[in-house]
Amino acid sequence: MKRPIIGITSEVLNNGNHHALKEYTDAVSDLGGVPLLLAKTTVDEAIKEQINRIDGLYLTGGTDIDPATYDEEPHPMLGRVESGRDAYELKVLEYALHRNIPILAICRGSQLLNIIHGGSMYQDINSEIEGELIQHKMQSDRDFLQHSIEVKAGTRFHDIMGDTKFRINSDHHQANDKVGEGLIISATAPDGVIEAIESTSDTFMLGLQFHPEALYHKHEPSKKIISAFIEAAAEHYASMGEEIDEQKQKEIE
Repeated sequence: MKRPIIGITSEVLNNGNHHALKEYTDAVSDLGGVPLLLAKTTVDEAIKEQINRIDGLYLTGGTDIDPATYDEEPHPMLGRVESGRDAYELKVLEYALHRNIPILAICRGSQLLNIIHGGSMYQDINSEIEGELIQHKMQSDRDFLQHSIEVKAGTRFHDIMGDTKFRINSDHHQANDKVGEGLIISATAPDGVIEAIESTSDTFMLGLQFHPEALYHKHEPSKKIISAFIEAAAEHYASMGEEIDEQKQKEIE
């Protein structure tokens, strides 16, 4: 079976260069996909073509999300935002959802996935959630297993993992609050913070608050997640027929 092309969103640095952690591209390459970095653009036709050329979308982590994106004012603990990146990635998501391609959304990507479905989020969990929280903004290396999560039975995530509890890394201070229409919660931290969301449809669509790309080389649960995503992208490609390279099914008009 052909290796699926996985579009990976990138961050624009201060010098204007596009950047994505090597962990993302390595994970895709090592586990059966072809990584393709998606450069931010404001040209709508270019965004459509980006999405028409990929078999799966990997939304990466990064900066905080501009609260104007979900009609809120900035919280005092809000970190650096990239409103241009937010706008671009919401367009990317819109077109990816139109084509029903598999989506794996990480950290801020998971939050954008929720926002585009009409969900809400916490700008700062430590000051906005009542009660005592565990540490979610780790002070250790990215591959440190910070805390456990509980996976909900009957979800796609549970089908992938085969387990209801395992440990993950954690590097965030924002999180999803109410999930949007067509999404469900598929895993939570011990303090109730949402760690995974997924679509209720048959399309592979998984949003994670943690970072499996930093763990897949030594952490079987993380390897399972990314492998399942790439397998779904390969199946999506195969379902499109022999003329996929000339004209993809459901291309955006």
